[in-house]
Amino acid sequence: MDHNYTVTIIICILCMLTLAIDVGKNTILNKSDIKWFRFSFILAAVGAACEYFGVLFDRTGCASPRVHWFVTYAEFCVSPVLAVFLARSCGRKRTIKPMLIVMAVNVVLQTVSLFNGMIFFVDENSVFQRGGQYWIYLLFCGISFVYILAVFIYIGIKTNLRNFIAIILIASIMIVGQTANILNGSINSGYLSICVTATLLYIFIQNMFRHMMMEKISIEKNIASHDALTKVMSRNSFDSKVGELDRRINEDPSQVKFAICECDLNNLKIVNDTFGHDSGDTYIINCCKLICDIFKHSPVFRIGGDEFVAILQSDDFDNIEFIKRSVMSTCFDEATKTASLAEKKSFAAGFAVFDRDHDTSFGDVMKRADLEMYNNKRMLKNL
Repeated sequence: MDHNYTVTIIICILCMLTLAIDVGKNTILNKSDIKWFRFSFILAAVGAACEYFGVLFDRTGCASPRVHWFVTYAEFCVSPVLAVFLARSCGRKRTIKPMLIVMAVNVVLQTVSLFNGMIFFVDENSVFQRGGQYWIYLLFCGISFVYILAVFIYIGIKTNLRNFIAIILIASIMIVGQTANILNGSINSGYLSICVTATLLYIFIQNMFRHMMMEKISIEKNIASHDALTKVMSRNSFDSKVGELDRRINEDPSQVKFAICECDLNNLKIVNDTFGHDSGDTYIINCCKLICDIFKHSPVFRIGGDEFVAILQSDDFDNIEFIKRSVMSTCFDEATKTASLAEKKSFAAGFAVFDRDHDTSFGDVMKRADLEMYNNKRMLKNL
């Protein structure tokens, strides 16, 4: 008996049993997938043990033909169905029942072969022999290979082909190992390839689900951080930015430079009441676009229904006087434009610059911007 083969099979069985025990721990898989992965690992361990004992009995004749026959029968039943279990472990549900029915037919035929030896038999010397209809077993193995390859391709497409090469290589490991064993019974690579495939597939699926989860979390964070109507930063993002600036002010106000422009839309209630809320939403979006066009290098936040705040830093902070003149000019032009209220993009604005000698928080700056904004609003209303 080849000692290298013995050690290889023992390692495979131990790996499968270890994964079967560990699969439910520190995993992001759901309970159903965990269960099917556990079944797959246990089945792979059983199949590897059956393959090993079949080879052992064949080469040493240390077991009765009846025992050898039963071990080979178990291996032939388990081998094709493993692909179905692995596919279900990957989350494939729709095709599982038809495939399990197909594999059940294989089990029935293998059972019939126990009595007539049409697929395989064990002679009086306890040596395995292929039967006249051995092609039946090859057929079911072929169906199994094609199915698992199709499942792996589906998974590759599902991940937008980012890991397509990796998943095809994983499938190839199983197909090459099984094919070599089927074509030449002396090449005992069947369950080695299955165990390696199961291990790599488990790691791949874990990583795939983790990546999908991170993408979902990223999308949800993006949704939470942006206003649904205008797509600018939301109130939550504004609160986070205020907290960040307050921390920096507390740590070292001399290193903090920023200014605020608070914008409040004019006549939104009248537009809503006169033209309807759809027109009101369009009015908000158009005003927001105008504000964003002015503050191209600064984050703009929607902190209320008709209230926006731009926090000026870097280039916009250095050019605040120019920007302020541009904003005030725009406010005047829109307020005096000959058009219906719904067609205007009218808003009032107020500026304030952080003063490290007097301001102790973001709120102190915001109060001054708020006061200037209301003064500007009163002036625009008088127009």
